Amino acid sequence: MNTQDANQSSTIGAVIPHRAVDPVMLFFDLVYVFLITELNGVLREEAGWHGIIHCAVLLALIYWQWVLVTVQSSIRDASTIRHRFVVMLLMLIAMISAVALPQAFGERSLLFAITCWTSRLVITFLLARSENSNAFRMDLTSSLVQGPLLIGGALLGGTGQLVLWALAALSEITAPFLHSRTMRTQRYDVGNVVERFSLLIIVALGETIVSIVTPQADLEHLSWAGLGGLVAAFTLVGGLWWTYFHRSLALMEHYISRARTPFFGVRSLLAYGHLALAAGLISLAAGLHHIMEEPHHHVPMESAVLLCGGVVVFLAMFAVMRLRNARRIYRSRVVASLLCILLIPMGTHTSGLLLVVLLAVVAVAECVWETLAPRSAGVPEHEELAHLAAAS
Repeated sequence: MNTQDANQSSTIGAVIPHRAVDPVMLFFDLVYVFLITELNGVLREEAGWHGIIHCAVLLALIYWQWVLVTVQSSIRDASTIRHRFVVMLLMLIAMISAVALPQAFGERSLLFAITCWTSRLVITFLLARSENSNAFRMDLTSSLVQGPLLIGGALLGGTGQLVLWALAALSEITAPFLHSRTMRTQRYDVGNVVERFSLLIIVALGETIVSIVTPQADLEHLSWAGLGGLVAAFTLVGGLWWTYFHRSLALMEHYISRARTPFFGVRSLLAYGHLALAAGLISLAAGLHHIMEEPHHHVPMESAVLLCGGVVVFLAMFAVMRLRNARRIYRSRVVASLLCILLIPMGTHTSGLLLVVLLAVVAVAECVWETLAPRSAGVPEHEELAHLAAAS
């Protein structure tokens, strides 16, 4: 290897020494607890594909801002007065966005557009600009594209708003691909950034717990079906927690920290992968809320799709990433995903309680399979990940 190649290799693979997550970032996440709650409300109130599309566009817009703040905060000292001030400013803007979010496709569309774009500009000029010129160029381009689309969509309303806002979300999501040649040298505190994304999953899982408890807590009399639903729903959510935190989280950190180019792992496993995970958990939360209101009734198709589809998206993300990166099948998660898909039509002919019980059985069985027979389940091994990381 010549000197130039050696320098390139060391630059591409650079990893920042680990820092603990600063308390201001945990404070920042509290606003996103409310934002996720409001997204869940949008999905519950707007039935059918119309609501799903609206929720997907809004999730992409607010999620990507969380990603940008998280990544920028992980590569610098987040405990400085300046950084904490900027994060609190972004929290204030996000709070206003949260107030506007339930009517983002209605009478508060302009307020949501203005706050969303303002937040984007603050991230660009007060965070990205001060650290990395490549990140600043990428963020500046996205900001200049996003602003007119958001404001124009809010002024148009209706289908025009949906189209322009979807384009704004798409411009954010595709930016890391379009700028991958310049961003591939970005340095990361891998432990810090992985921990931050795992905390987002905790926030989303917390929303599922709220969706389980709230409908039953509001009832004057708690039925046996309701109590059984609480137990089954918690078992399901606990199973999903186990699939992520027992193995997947450590494997992701192991892969990214040893990658020759950490940017690609951060982009695919964290930024894109956790968008799918968050979407799955929000869908699950909405479905659970519908079912826990009347657990002994038959399940409407839209609730079955939200409930089972949320679990499928959550589990299938890891299977897709394993197939994409290693060309190998994550058997336990593929089988669990297929079983959940088969439960969707069954749910319309059975009670909500039984459907949740069956999903919980699938989740627990998947966890047991991976724990007792990881090789048979297709769980990635550390040696395999180290080999893949060295080549990425």
